[in-house]
Amino acid sequence: MKPTAFALTLLGLFATACNSEKGPKEPGSSKWISRVVEYRPAPGQFINTSLGNMQATAGIVGGKSGCLSLGGFGGYVIFEFDHDVQNIGGTDFVIFGNAFDGNSEPGIVEVSPDGTHWYRLKGSEDEAAGTIAGYTVTYTKPAQTATAEAVSWTDNQSGSGEVGTVTFHPQSYWPLFLTGDPAALVFSGIRLPDNSSWSERDQKFVQAAFAWGYADNWSTDYNDTAGNDPDTRGSNKFDIANAVDADGNPANLTAIRQVKVYTALNQMVGGGVGETSTEVCGALSLSADL
Repeated sequence: MKPTAFALTLLGLFATACNSEKGPKEPGSSKWISRVVEYRPAPGQFINTSLGNMQATAGIVGGKSGCLSLGGFGGYVIFEFDHDVQNIGGTDFVIFGNAFDGNSEPGIVEVSPDGTHWYRLKGSEDEAAGTIAGYTVTYTKPAQTATAEAVSWTDNQSGSGEVGTVTFHPQSYWPLFLTGDPAALVFSGIRLPDNSSWSERDQKFVQAAFAWGYADNWSTDYNDTAGNDPDTRGSNKFDIANAVDADGNPANLTAIRQVKVYTALNQMVGGGVGETSTEVCGALSLSADL
């Protein structure tokens, strides 16, 4: 989670290919997210705050009045629209984040036509050195959760580490609101390469942007609009035509209804920045008026 002014102020398995035919148009469809289906964050410094609890999910529904932190690697949110988001060619929907030049916390995006079959949207780092497919992390609940305590993790690459604490966030980093009070959290997906490094010019740690295909990731078109809608400015743009199945083959989807975003880096950033944790601040469909 990057300590931005904005943030401080506001404080799977894949199935085989499946297509979806566009259903009847709902009257009065909204271009904004209509509902958060599931919010399951990984541990992080903004979990159990106004940016990381169940109440925070309301801020990304019906507009962009808040942000939702997904915590460390694998933490995710699933949301849906009240209509079929069509594959219209070019940008089909956008996702708002909290990225700016030098501060990207990329999240992988998956889409589903029915809430059951899921397909990943390709990104620029698919074949990059350091990208790990089939990556799994297991987080272990700390002995005490009354105050901040580092959260240990192990992965399926014989790695281990912890989500360390940050001075200004004294609350528990373990998501205490999850049903069932789990003693461990397991997340799987694609891990992208670390993107943090020290900048001599800026005298701080920066998190470099990837070229394209991720949420909460600075890009050359981040401040451009899509579909002649001024509300799309300040967002990452996504094309359903980039959806692929588990084998990397084109999914050939005509429309989707649900979107999943998960933190795709497992990284602690120095200088008091803390863990990399994707933020989702809303989403917008370009099919609501079609």
